[in-house]
Amino acid sequence: MKKLIKITDVFLSVLCVIVFVFITLGTIYHPEKFVFYDNVESYNYMTVFNVTKSESTIPVFKGRTDGETSADISLFGIIPVTQVEAIETDRKYVNIGGNLVGIKIYTDGLLVVDVQDVDTINGLISPGQVCGIRKGDIITHINDEIVKSVSDFSQKVSLSEGENVSITVKRENNTFYFSLKPCYSESEGKYRCGLWLKDSTAGIGTLTFTDPVSGKFASLGHAIYDSDTKSVLTVSEGDIMKASLNGCQKGDKGQTGQIKGVFSSVDFGDILENNEFGVYGIYDESETDNNSMFPVASQSEIKTGEAQIISTVSEEGPEVYDIEIEKINYSSEKQSRSMVIKVTDEDLIEQTGGIIQGMSGSPIIQNGMFVGAVTHVFLNDPERGYGIFAETMIDTMNEIE
Repeated sequence: MKKLIKITDVFLSVLCVIVFVFITLGTIYHPEKFVFYDNVESYNYMTVFNVTKSESTIPVFKGRTDGETSADISLFGIIPVTQVEAIETDRKYVNIGGNLVGIKIYTDGLLVVDVQDVDTINGLISPGQVCGIRKGDIITHINDEIVKSVSDFSQKVSLSEGENVSITVKRENNTFYFSLKPCYSESEGKYRCGLWLKDSTAGIGTLTFTDPVSGKFASLGHAIYDSDTKSVLTVSEGDIMKASLNGCQKGDKGQTGQIKGVFSSVDFGDILENNEFGVYGIYDESETDNNSMFPVASQSEIKTGEAQIISTVSEEGPEVYDIEIEKINYSSEKQSRSMVIKVTDEDLIEQTGGIIQGMSGSPIIQNGMFVGAVTHVFLNDPERGYGIFAETMIDTMNEIE
């Protein structure tokens, strides 16, 4: 009898610890808010938690169906865990992409990629470094005039005849003013400032979705960075174009593959913003040819397990490939690495080795819903990578004017 009591005590102690661990996880790791679509009252979250909408609902805006309320999280629907913010709204539908696009961005100002020396009669001098300009700065004005291109900037420096020019620079969230004295380059035969500048960039990516209601599009799921400064490129203007496949370089362990594409002359949208959650803008509906409408899933509706991605890695255009969602980060903070995914489709592995550059933005579909997009590949395991929540991309799109 004592042995039975001891075993029972141990069992109950272990059970209490397990319940405590689950309650702690449910308290800490949950979305900032839960979204209840189409009058759904409750659903399961992380398998063991039940999320139930509270009774009271407060309208957010007159004339809209959205409403703020709260939701109760309970373990197995029995043990209360915590209460969180919730939103009650109609489900959103978007047209899923998966097709290749060309992306061209003109920076908001000139990005200083490097600060270099000028070969003068008196030796090597770096005018940019002398006056205080740094790699990663963004030049917005020269002599109080807006500068938009590298050629425009170079011409003004060349015509300075060695006289000081005023330079306005954005550095992080601050503005700085410098007085730069150009030097005469013996090798080039003109005045130079020793700054390596960039005013645009272009590349191939995947269109994630278009929204017929707002007229906006979203792609990539992550930012376009400058390869030299590692900073996010700010956008003054840009174009998104149709693109055609020109082959794939297969990825391998330690080596990232890539999609090779060719831009067409057809622009179908204007880029408005490049941020950590992707490239966004407005599109010309007459130039789009994808009418694959899918409901958008909230992050709390996404489950680990089987899913699919839509990508273009062959001349047939966008095709569906099998993946597995291995891990989900139910974080209250928006991020571009919210899911860990693994390619399980043998055809895709044979063609590409898994996830390769250019597949960023490929929509992820699970249970007939749009749940996210591919964003990154693991360098040492090309069959695995990260994905961003569809909900994050929708929220980001809605914030862009």
